[in-house]
Amino acid sequence: MKSLLVHVDNSFTCKVRIELALSLAGKFGARLTALYVKPTFLMPVYAEAPPEIDELIRQAGLDSEKMARKRCESVEHTSGEQIDWRAIEGDPVNTICESARCFDLVILGQYNPDDPSDLNLGVADHVVPGAGTPCLIVPYIARKIDITGTALIAWNGTRESARAIRDAIPFLQKATRVELLCINPERGDEGNGAGEDMCAYLLEHGIKSKLHRLHNKDIPAGDILLSHAADISADFLVAGAYGHTRLREKILGGVTRHLLEHMTNPVLMSH
Repeated sequence: MKSLLVHVDNSFTCKVRIELALSLAGKFGARLTALYVKPTFLMPVYAEAPPEIDELIRQAGLDSEKMARKRCESVEHTSGEQIDWRAIEGDPVNTICESARCFDLVILGQYNPDDPSDLNLGVADHVVPGAGTPCLIVPYIARKIDITGTALIAWNGTRESARAIRDAIPFLQKATRVELLCINPERGDEGNGAGEDMCAYLLEHGIKSKLHRLHNKDIPAGDILLSHAADISADFLVAGAYGHTRLREKILGGVTRHLLEHMTNPVLMSH
C-alpha cells in the first residue's frame, strides 16, 4: 500500500474519512491524494440561461471546492501528514474510477440518506466494480478503523472474495486477530474444503486465521455477516463485491448491496 486515494466532498462525515486516510497513509508509509470531483452543470439545450445564472453556478462550484479543500487542510495540519490535492470536473463515478486505477487503494464514504449535503448516492455501488482497485468504504456512522484489531473476512469461494482477500493482505498482516467466516457452506466443504485451504493460504503470508462456519438458511447472509461482526467486535470487514450483477442484486437483494446500505464497520471490497 504505497499510494492511497481518498474521495473528499462536503458531507457531514467526510472529515472522518480524511482522518482515516491519513492514519492509513502513516501506517503504510504511503502517499495520499485527496480527490474532489467538481460537479458539472448542464443546461437543457432549449434553455437560455442569463449570464448571471452561469456566474452563480460557477461561483457555487468554487465555493464548494474551497470548503472541501479547507476541511482537508485542517485535518492535514493537525496530523502532520501531507495530502496531495486533486480537483477534477466531471461525473463522480467515472472520475473516481479513472483516477483510482493508478492507486493501491481508494477510500470512499457510505451514502448517508439523512445528509442533504451527501451527493454520493450510487457512487460506491458503481466504483467498487468499476475501478479495478480495492475500495475501503467508510460508514457514515463515524468510527475510526483499527487495522491492528480484529478483521472479519467473508469467504464463499468465489473469484471476488479471493480477490478481496489478496487485496487485503497488507491490512490482515497488521491485524491481531483474523477470522474467516463461511456462511451456509456446501456439504462438501465441511472437511478439507475451501475454508481450510484459504486459512492455509493466509498462513503462508504470515496471517494466522480462525475458520468459523455458520448455518442458517432462514436469515439473509448479509444480516448474518453483520451480526457476527458485532458479536466478535470486528474492527473492519473484507468482502468480495458483486458476485452477481448489480441489476440482479438491486431486484433480488444481495450481500454487497446489504453491506453498502447497512454497514457499521469499514469494509474493504474488491470485485
